[in-house]
Amino acid sequence: MQDMSCAQEIDRIIASDGPDLEKLAQAFDCITTFMINNAAREVELSRVMQDREAVVKTQIKMETIKHARSIFEQCYRRITGRRPWLFDGNPQVEA
Repeated sequence: MQDMSCAQEIDRIIASDGPDLEKLAQAFDCITTFMINNAAREVELSRVMQDREAVVKTQIKMETIKHARSIFEQCYRRITGRRPWLFDGNPQVEA
């Protein structure tokens, strides 16, 4: 269900009238936030199942995505002088 809402949000972003650079930032934020939230849920599930290997693997994946967001944010800020999103680059993980 969330996958569909992310896809719908991307479609909405693409169809919007904003500049392409803003659309790119919004789409990247949408996709990476979705991925981080999914990874956080996977970590919790793996912890409940006491699968330490899966926890570590998923945490590495999640931190890699967060790092990619940080790189994107730095590049965007250097090019535009603005931040691409309003928070610290790491989305709030949904419970």
